[in-house]
Amino acid sequence: MRTAHQIANLIRWDLLREMRRKETLLNMSLLAVLILFTGHLGVETFTHHFAVELGFAPAEQGAAVQKAKDTIGPVFFWIASLFAGTVGLNHSFVNEREGTSLGGITTAPIDPGIFYLAKVAATWFYVMLMQVILFGAYVVLFNYQAGPTWGTILCAVSVFSLAYIAPGVVLAAMTTTLGGSGELILRILLFVLMIPLILLTLEVSSKLFGVAAENVPGGVLMGGNFGTLEYLLVALAFSVMYLCAGYLLFPKVLEE
Repeated sequence: MRTAHQIANLIRWDLLREMRRKETLLNMSLLAVLILFTGHLGVETFTHHFAVELGFAPAEQGAAVQKAKDTIGPVFFWIASLFAGTVGLNHSFVNEREGTSLGGITTAPIDPGIFYLAKVAATWFYVMLMQVILFGAYVVLFNYQAGPTWGTILCAVSVFSLAYIAPGVVLAAMTTTLGGSGELILRILLFVLMIPLILLTLEVSSKLFGVAAENVPGGVLMGGNFGTLEYLLVALAFSVMYLCAGYLLFPKVLEE
């Protein structure tokens, strides 16, 4: 009970600081929407020109563009989610860096692992707020009809976000003292750790977003027989594994 109370207080403290700054959520959302908008323009322009060259009728051109959006759109959604999320991770220790208080966590009367769990929970919360904004932009830009799939997508986004935030918080604590180069190093290290889950997420994207198999040439990104439930369980397993590793490694990172 005492541990849960400490975590709750730390989460509240972190969120209140973030609400005063209002920079992290704005920066994440802006970057995510810009990535998605760039993908939208690229897919629409390329597909339209390609359809014109093939001599498609105007009605067929619109259908071809929408089919391309349905097929490739989820890829841009996950790219925007991951890249924008690293902005939140980079800012997760900005107050501690500016106040030179990161090392002081080790002398605080709480377990550094508890501080880590609270930091993960707080970061996950405002990353999920960004994800909601991102999904709304995806619905508008890619003309996506969410229907009954929105709940599955929300669950997938939740566990995917947790899976990269859990190791990302540890990496952010390691790179926060490196200044401008720290953000680049954070992204490189995080993407390397996330390669297995990223590949798996891309493979099941069409199923998550409810894209019909006939709309995906050659079965690209259909994930074979790997279903959404299996994906959620695997992603959750990754999250738990990274959380356990982060809980154990975070105190060592602070000592260094």
